Parts: sequence; C-alpha cells; structure tokens
Amino acid sequence: MRAVGGDVLVLSSGHILCVLAARWLGLEAAGGRYFLLGTAGLCILGYEHNLAEPAIRLWNDTRHLDRA
Repeated sequence: MRAVGGDVLVLSSGHILCVLAARWLGLEAAGGRYFLLGTAGLCILGYEHNLAEPAIRLWNDTRHLDRA
C-alpha cells in the first residue's frame, strides 16, 4: 500500500485489519491480537512526520454509528 503513493481504502474483516495495523507499525502479524476493532469501526493508518514513522492516526472510531 505504501507503494501506491496516495490514499488507499481497505475494507476487510476485523482480524485482517488488526494484522494490517500490526504490520504497518513493523510488528509481527501476531501482534494484531493486541488491537481491538469493533464492527464498522473507522481506522486511519498514516505517518507521524515522514514515511519512516508509521503511526495509527485513528483507531476503532464508531462515532458515526451514534446518529439516530
């Protein structure tokens, strides 16, 4: 995804997305077990200052589900 050079949208199961987050941060895939992700949670992976500093900018945001 980093090679795309632009924004990327990924839709998948929570388990796969947790593994993706772990790998994004340079952790082993098994590190995904430490990330909790609810149904329809929004997440944004990005960078702190540059491409050498991957970061989780938003994780498991479900505020959009609270609308009546």
